[in-house]
Amino acid sequence: MSAGGKAVLAIWVDIDPADQAFFEHWHSREHLGERVSCPGWLRGSRFRGIARPDRYLLFYDAETQAAFESETYYARLRAPSEMSRAIFPKFRDTSRTVCAVEQRWGEGIGAAALTLRMKANNVAPFDRLASPETARVDLLSGRAKVGQAQTVEKDLRGTPDQQIERALVAFFWSVEAAQAARERHAPEGEVFALRHTVSKGDL
Repeated sequence: MSAGGKAVLAIWVDIDPADQAFFEHWHSREHLGERVSCPGWLRGSRFRGIARPDRYLLFYDAETQAAFESETYYARLRAPSEMSRAIFPKFRDTSRTVCAVEQRWGEGIGAAALTLRMKANNVAPFDRLASPETARVDLLSGRAKVGQAQTVEKDLRGTPDQQIERALVAFFWSVEAAQAARERHAPEGEVFALRHTVSKGDL
């Protein structure tokens, strides 16, 4: 396993265009630092959809799944900031799942991500996506009961979060490379462009 850790919190969420400036300000200036500073969290990244600019991918690397069950993390979920209280009710069609990393090729974060959400028994094109233009590929397995305690933040989102059973997330040098890989190997996937990433060492 690479330095990216053995667990991921993967969130797909739709944000209305009228709310996106505030959402991105909140995520970059407050939320990323707040989350990544928690024990066991390694990196947080935000991506924005290419075909669906109202859809975001929020992707957090952690050492192990225990990072998403720590008392420090839950204390923040139970006492959200003023900005968090303002933005969470704006979340739409939220999918939020703590995942174990089944397989990983490469490491780090690229300029674009290709995501494929699947059922547990689906066959993922993992090996085909591990190519010279790919920075990293993760095959993720959802952990439905991890990091799912009822909290103020969860209540603020209004509707229950969806969860994934399995996902493939591949990071590329460019949006063009991600789109080409989608056409060849995962036509039902979504391509996202990197907006911001913060690692533990940046804080």
